[in-house]
Amino acid sequence: MANSGRTELWRRLAIFIGILAGVGLFFYIVPALINITAVNWQQEQADELKSISGYVTSEDKRLNQLPLNEYIAEKTGGKETAVDSDKWADFFREVEKASYQEYSQSIYGNRVSELDKDEFWKPRGLVPVFFKPAEIPYAEWSLIPEDGARAYVFLTSEATTSYFLLRYEDYLVSVGAMSQPYRQPPGWLYRPYRNIGIGLMILGLLLYIVLPRRKKTDGEISYAGGRIIAGDIVAMMLLTLFYGLPFLINGGTVQAVTGMWPVTLIMWLLALLAVVLLYYSAWYASYRIELTPEAIHLITFKGEKACRFDEITAVELISLRNPGWFRKLFLAMAMLSMLSGRGSTQPAGSALLAATASYGGLEIRTRNGKPVYLWFTDQLGGVILPNFDRVPQALQSAGISIKEESREIEGFSMFM
Repeated sequence: MANSGRTELWRRLAIFIGILAGVGLFFYIVPALINITAVNWQQEQADELKSISGYVTSEDKRLNQLPLNEYIAEKTGGKETAVDSDKWADFFREVEKASYQEYSQSIYGNRVSELDKDEFWKPRGLVPVFFKPAEIPYAEWSLIPEDGARAYVFLTSEATTSYFLLRYEDYLVSVGAMSQPYRQPPGWLYRPYRNIGIGLMILGLLLYIVLPRRKKTDGEISYAGGRIIAGDIVAMMLLTLFYGLPFLINGGTVQAVTGMWPVTLIMWLLALLAVVLLYYSAWYASYRIELTPEAIHLITFKGEKACRFDEITAVELISLRNPGWFRKLFLAMAMLSMLSGRGSTQPAGSALLAATASYGGLEIRTRNGKPVYLWFTDQLGGVILPNFDRVPQALQSAGISIKEESREIEGFSMFM
């Protein structure tokens, strides 16, 4: 009997793992990339005389009048690295095409920012082409692996010299809170696992839906499925929000634990609430009561517990209220909300509901172990356990009386 209940646990475990792995992969970005931009020194030197304000400094004029080789040496600081033309001629040619916006003619046309391909944002100059650090010998080309580091390389082939500017982008330090680089690299390079993350979340949701559910029988004493599904939806939303928000705030999955980790810690502690909700949702979904002439059988994914009639010493009607500290916390939050000048009455309504909520149930005491609680009404007094009237009938048939004067206790129903 417990095996069918365990399916409810696996159902929620599937959606939990799907969100956990899927959201993490969705927000993952690579630690670093190198962008390579072709350099047209003739155009660069001519642009020294261009100014938005129309004012050109004497330094700009001096640079414009220099011989081209001296201009290049001054702009690069004399730090230019020659590249082996036999090994890298094809590479330079293809990167140059992509940098000059000849995307369809270059094998690297898919390595530029989508913004650079957008007609609205189409740049006037040359555009960067992105590569993983492992794809090029950047160390041999005098580029150090630090964010913002730059290096110039050139290749001479058939009396033509091509220049590239290399920039190192370290996303572990450059992607700050709620920010992105202006020219974001193409998604397949920058966020390589995004589609896999989406697939895992969809797979988790599909498993949640398609895993077999136990067919209920007429007169069965178990919780209604609609309430449980609504609780699952709330838990999924909370888990996705609080678990995924640190990735969004910090700019990536790794950055969430290397950047503003205190924010991550707080958010993930809040996400634990959703995990607890999913766990107890599985418990409620698998919960049912079966009656036999000898005992009341309580069945969940944990297994079966029998309350034998000959071991029951007392049965009492009880009402469960939220703990005093919990009610006071809600009242304090409502008071602070009202003092802050908010017009909404929702905090006050939530505090009133928390303060007046009362769950109805039976407390069954036996000779062995702690009391067993059977909750059959919600905080508003509505019946949440259909066919529960069969339980008191079975108790009376076994000669066990129920103390009808309700006794009030404090706690949370899911923990009792």
